Amino acid sequence: MKLEKTNKQLDLNKQKRDYTIEVVDHQYILNRWKEIKAILYRVFGDSNFNDNFLRTRPAEHTFKNITDPYQEGLVHIIALDLCENILGAFFVIPSYKPEGKEDCDLGWMFTIELYPKFRHEIMSAIIDKVHEVTKNAGFEKIITEMGTEAGAKFLAKKYGYIHTPTKNKFNRWTKELN
Repeated sequence: MKLEKTNKQLDLNKQKRDYTIEVVDHQYILNRWKEIKAILYRVFGDSNFNDNFLRTRPAEHTFKNITDPYQEGLVHIIALDLCENILGAFFVIPSYKPEGKEDCDLGWMFTIELYPKFRHEIMSAIIDKVHEVTKNAGFEKIITEMGTEAGAKFLAKKYGYIHTPTKNKFNRWTKELN
């Protein structure tokens, strides 16, 4: 019986696993960058991008923001299973509000290949933490771009992000945090 349980624990189950949602710093992401970069290329490989973004954009944008020395107060939200395997993340989340700034922009989000119900559970837990971090920093709203059609659909439907294009920026989305 014990051997059977051990084998089940080793099996990577796409439906349901225990997980944690953590706020991590740049160093954590840099320490796991090779793994994260491979995941980003894999999960965005077949995505339909907005604004002529390319498959390389999530990794390039994230790496630029974690290596740029002028990015004060940025953190990352990551979902990990109990074996520290990455299930999903949302990168480049402002946790510090400069004086006079009311809104913030966000980086890229993803989950690994999971069954839809579990994928939505993980993404919802990540988004809830993102909103908590940005609210606690004092931001009143998020104004951001959506990299993929799937991300835009999920955030609009589940979290009320509203498409708010301007003359110069069609791919603009807003979320009121209050």
